[in-house]
Amino acid sequence: MVKIGKRLRKKNPMADTAFYTHGLFFKHKMGSNNPECPKRLEKIEELMLAAGTSQFVDQKTPPMVAVTDMLAAHDADYISYLSHNSPKEGLNTISVDTAMNPYTWEAAQYAAGAACAGVDDVLSGQYKKVFCAVRPPGHHAHRDHSGGFCFLNNVAIGTLHAIGVYGLKRVAVVDFDVHHGDGTSNILGGRDDVLILDGFQEALFPYAHIHHAPPNAIYTPFPEGTEGIALRRTMDEVWMPKLKEYRPELIMVSAGFDAHREEDQAQLLMVERDYAFLGRRLASCKSEIPECRGVVAVLEGGYNTSSLARSCAAFIHQLACTD
Repeated sequence: MVKIGKRLRKKNPMADTAFYTHGLFFKHKMGSNNPECPKRLEKIEELMLAAGTSQFVDQKTPPMVAVTDMLAAHDADYISYLSHNSPKEGLNTISVDTAMNPYTWEAAQYAAGAACAGVDDVLSGQYKKVFCAVRPPGHHAHRDHSGGFCFLNNVAIGTLHAIGVYGLKRVAVVDFDVHHGDGTSNILGGRDDVLILDGFQEALFPYAHIHHAPPNAIYTPFPEGTEGIALRRTMDEVWMPKLKEYRPELIMVSAGFDAHREEDQAQLLMVERDYAFLGRRLASCKSEIPECRGVVAVLEGGYNTSSLARSCAAFIHQLACTD
């Protein structure tokens, strides 16, 4: 495993993008056959070094999330449940696809802490853009239960941190993971101070087609076999006009890379250039939307480690290098 953190501790005076990760993210494991594994981050970091992407970001270590920030998004009983079910050894199954090892609960708190720290960085003016390379992911975590490999909803926690601590009136959440962010809609749905833009494969877990979108959300389901041009058109013809109309002060991104054509768990046909396009367009919001103070992206899915690393590195490169 290549540790880019040791090579990037010194701040690059030219960088306007922060990159958050933590050693505990590599210790969280849900079993030898679970695709949400430490190798995901290892491959991202290795490719960032090999491709030179690491020179455009400042690596930072996140703090643990504050209890008040967790409670803004999740019920107190659920937080207590996770804490008390953290095992001292082995695995503790929480749901059919989600389990905790002795490091999971602490890693989840640092993952949510990364999202909040990214918000702090952007709203304090220290950075314009942030990418949080975290595990476990978060957008399937509901207010009161876990699922889909997720425990704490990192993006929802970061969004409510921006609203509660900084008094923001308009935050946009853009979710391009191949799976619908059901937990994010559960926590943030119906709020006037949040806009949710969510693109995903239709009729795929967690089956958004059987639910109504909340009034503050725009769902964009893609049928099996959809290629990247449809995603790029959605960004330019649906999401960007809506973002410009809404005028968000901050954009939070659930950055999942599992719509890639090499993924086994879905049937969309995205490739690296599609994710590079998304990184470039989201970064451009800082200049195209005067009210927007920056972008905070948080890693969600992507389980073919090769395509994940290539797609994520392409996204981060464009996010960091676009003014």
